[in-house]
Amino acid sequence: MTSAAPRLPTRRALHELSIRLARDRHVVEFSRSLVASPRARDRLARIAATFSFVSTLVNTPGATRRPARDGVGALLAIVGEREGPAVILCALLQALGERASVVHAPAMPFVRVEVGLQDIRRLPPYARLFAARERYYIPLDPRRPRWPIGFLAPPARVGPGMARA
Repeated sequence: MTSAAPRLPTRRALHELSIRLARDRHVVEFSRSLVASPRARDRLARIAATFSFVSTLVNTPGATRRPARDGVGALLAIVGEREGPAVILCALLQALGERASVVHAPAMPFVRVEVGLQDIRRLPPYARLFAARERYYIPLDPRRPRWPIGFLAPPARVGPGMARA
């Protein structure tokens, strides 16, 4: 008797999970404490601090082998190591009031965060914006160690709507 292949979470399930996590009182309190630094008072600094935290968290040796009793380990066991970091990042950003969602690109899931026109001028030159319905988003992939904010590997950038504003 062979075991069935693990079922991958759907886009809707990932979105609903990130919203549930973002509404949890403990997640809200934690995300606010994460960006409480005087240097993280503006929006892009809060996004960058949250992105750096999740990237470090999931790329620490042994992060994928955490016991299920640990919140991160349990989430990765439920959602999977591929989508889990994006769900964690998305939930923390949503808890801070950001318009964020998990996106499934051909090569990898990532988080898109809406940015305003005033934010675009302050983004690093390598940041790849993409537009949808007259709104602008930056992509975030916390699974890569030392991955810069707003940068995606070429396989994820081939979709329509990816543009530098």
